[in-house]
Amino acid sequence: MLIYLAQQTKGVFMKFAVILFSLFLFAGVSVAGYQIVSTIDAPDTNISGLGFGNGSLWAVDGVTEFAYKIDPTTGTVQNSWFCANGTKKPSGLTFANNAVYIAMGNPPTLTYSYCYRYNTSGNYLGQFSLDC
Repeated sequence: MLIYLAQQTKGVFMKFAVILFSLFLFAGVSVAGYQIVSTIDAPDTNISGLGFGNGSLWAVDGVTEFAYKIDPTTGTVQNSWFCANGTKKPSGLTFANNAVYIAMGNPPTLTYSYCYRYNTSGNYLGQFSLDC
């Protein structure tokens, strides 16, 4: 991309360079003071949603359709469950009000999306539509 832009007029390239520099400067300021303190391996290969709550890390895989409760210190999977629902695929996850919420929709555009609610043991508690 930089090679392509370098072939354009000097003014366009300079505008791009200033914008790019500003983004890097902003990103540097935004993350200043933060550092990675540890890393853990993902429990699966296609994690499409990640959340934190009740002292655990929660993840969902968009291909295998499994949800995971993970110890954030050790990376150990403490619980997992199959969360598939017909043709819908998991596309996101959050944790709130002591429950795991997993967004699922019909691929590839994720139409007719629903959010499925599970307790911390993986028991289904209900659903609601995400379509407007």
